[in-house]
Amino acid sequence: MHRALHRLLAGTAAALLAAAAVALPGSPALAAGPSVTLHFPDTTVAGGLPKVVPLFAWVDVPDSPGAVPAPVAEVTVSVDTADVAGVATVTTYDEFELGDDQDCARTGTVITCTLAGPFEFEAGTSLVPLLVLEVTGKAGAAQDAHGELAFSARFGDAPAVTTEATVTIGEGVDLAGVISTPRTVAPGASIDTGLRVANAGSTAVRSAVLVVAGWDPSLFAGGGFSNCRYGFLTVCTFDDLLAADTTYELATPLRLKIPADAAAGSRASALGGWYTPGDFKELLDTAPELDEEFFGPKGTGGPVRLQPVPAKAAALRAAAGQVDTDPANNVMISEFVVGGSRRPDMAAVGATVTGDPGDKVDLRVGFVNNGPGTLYHWTFENTDPGTRVVVPAGVRAVTVDERCFPLLWEAVDPDDITEDVTGASEYLCMLEQGVTKAKASSLFDFTVQVRENPAAAAGKVVINDEFFVEDTPLDRDGSNDAAAITVALSGGEGGGLPVTGADAGLLGAGGAALLLAGAAGLLLVRRRRVRFTA
Repeated sequence: MHRALHRLLAGTAAALLAAAAVALPGSPALAAGPSVTLHFPDTTVAGGLPKVVPLFAWVDVPDSPGAVPAPVAEVTVSVDTADVAGVATVTTYDEFELGDDQDCARTGTVITCTLAGPFEFEAGTSLVPLLVLEVTGKAGAAQDAHGELAFSARFGDAPAVTTEATVTIGEGVDLAGVISTPRTVAPGASIDTGLRVANAGSTAVRSAVLVVAGWDPSLFAGGGFSNCRYGFLTVCTFDDLLAADTTYELATPLRLKIPADAAAGSRASALGGWYTPGDFKELLDTAPELDEEFFGPKGTGGPVRLQPVPAKAAALRAAAGQVDTDPANNVMISEFVVGGSRRPDMAAVGATVTGDPGDKVDLRVGFVNNGPGTLYHWTFENTDPGTRVVVPAGVRAVTVDERCFPLLWEAVDPDDITEDVTGASEYLCMLEQGVTKAKASSLFDFTVQVRENPAAAAGKVVINDEFFVEDTPLDRDGSNDAAAITVALSGGEGGGLPVTGADAGLLGAGGAALLLAGAAGLLLVRRRRVRFTA
């Protein structure tokens, strides 16, 4: 599920920021008395070129016993652009509305947007997008010319909060990433990630930052480079001068080491982008608390430099802060697949619930890795088959494994649905980390209560569901990817039974896509315990 998030990181500021928003440390949780802090980064733009920049609010709500959500009727946001009139043109970015009821208008130099509620924030920290602006540097504006944007936001009847941000004219450059061809690597071998960047512009680039999502730090061979950080993202900073019309590579290859017992077909891909230091700083300025939690530790080896491929001479000159004029070509992609013949078979594991009405029964369901090869669940993106659990009609889930999230509720009235994950009729269970070795199982723990006059309809466990597994499953045998969960009032036998025939419980493609997106968000929220409110 974390891979879906990784694929958002295609070199755009908004995508990286969205990833950061759901991964900050905090606690889940709106009760009375929120404090609000606005964040809009100081922004550098090139003359005549636009940049899309979001305004966020950090909303902190005290976590007090017995507190109840305090709804906010509406949020009003304004930005005064008067001071940047000679530097940039500022408009709302119409292609990115934050809600169906967002209403924006301009009076003179002031843009005002109203977001209709009600909104409910929970105790803890929420990161709330309020407004997205398109800031376009004025053609002919002098480099280093700057002005201030003045922001104000009011949550309901609370006092307005304010902030300011500087808009500066910088020098336009153009970094371009390189999209690699997918490669196959043998188990136990190491592979060069093949990182390259091109200066596609006519102006020398002073320093570059590489931001990559998708590589598990456990794959990196050795202690890593001291100018790189290895965490949820891999971030490397390079102080080299990049001459115009030149492609660069790492002077010492960044290599990944594949586990010797990795299952054949295991895939790891990384998406990321190349940034100027100024563009990257704008991302960090919105969420300065990220640092250690998000980016991980520095490498313990020496630094790595960029070297030209092939080397070309070019004149280099001093300039103002640099800004990338074409972020669309910053993306880099690196993908490899474990080769060999050890492609595994995964089989669903069901169960039989035996008890009388009112009894609470422990239930363990999931899948078994029949082998060969080990499934590394966080390291590779396609080794978790996604376990969908359909609860039998004759029981109700009263405790749920923390790795499982509701897909479908029994409740018809949305008001009856709470954050309590019990009582759903379907769950999606995902493995956050760890391995499943050959002949071992990965099971999820539930407690179910037998209903009065329980219905006979069985539930089921389904893995490698087409709505939750992308592309071709790693599993080499799909015939055993479903198993029954049955209910027996007395004398029942345990064990999973194969399910055959049409799957009448499958959701429609559109609805499942929405459920999958929701489940992905819930997984990240549960893992990091913070809310991203859209």
